[in-house]
Amino acid sequence: MDDKAITGKRRSQNWQDDEEVMLIEEVKTRSGALFGLMKGSRAKGKLKVTREREWQLIADKLNSLYDTKRRTWEEVKKKYYNVKSRSKEKLDGVKRPKTGGGPPLPPLTQGEETFLRLADGEPHLSGLQGGIDTDAPSMSSVSQTVDPAGDHLEQGSEEQSLTDTPTISTVTSVEKVPTVQVNHGVKRKGKTDAGEGKRRRYEDLEEKNLLLDNKRLEEELHRVQEEREVLALKKEVLLLKKQKLLGEIQTLYC
Repeated sequence: MDDKAITGKRRSQNWQDDEEVMLIEEVKTRSGALFGLMKGSRAKGKLKVTREREWQLIADKLNSLYDTKRRTWEEVKKKYYNVKSRSKEKLDGVKRPKTGGGPPLPPLTQGEETFLRLADGEPHLSGLQGGIDTDAPSMSSVSQTVDPAGDHLEQGSEEQSLTDTPTISTVTSVEKVPTVQVNHGVKRKGKTDAGEGKRRRYEDLEEKNLLLDNKRLEEELHRVQEEREVLALKKEVLLLKKQKLLGEIQTLYC
């Protein structure tokens, strides 16, 4: 059994109270990089790398301060979300106590108290700092600046075709008149093809604009949802303080 215990998979070492508090405080300090949004064509890939680097920095700091098993950034991240989830569950238990008796709610740990305190004093703890930049130029304005250039190019190509065709129309022979008529037909076809290509470019730009607008809308909805969660959390913190105060008053007069 001893050999199996040594060679088997070891359980992760328990977290100390002050280590848990340090984790919450570090996450709060780096909340902008951990939970904020990025703008740009490659924001998604950069955001993933940035967040992993921040979690790794937190793990490195904890490993340098506490004489425990070396923790990975994945373990540190998981621990933070566990503390956050437990804090909300205990607040929900205070707000909506169980009916029919039952065991009392477990007390808050130091890490959970720290999380609730920072959430109460900092409404942007969930990383709402990097919202949508309303001052940034939209794709619709970009398309307006690009398309006139496209018009200029198309007009230039048409003007060039018009300057090229007189070499055919200057022929004075009556026998070559049908050739001139055929070339006029080719010129009309060229105009039609140019207009078709221009229309397709407009449609492509319009589709890109719609996709970007939908993405911005989803990000805005996500930001609003997080703001609502933070406000609800603050309200529950106040309720917990009220419940604690009432308990102290009842203890004094009992």
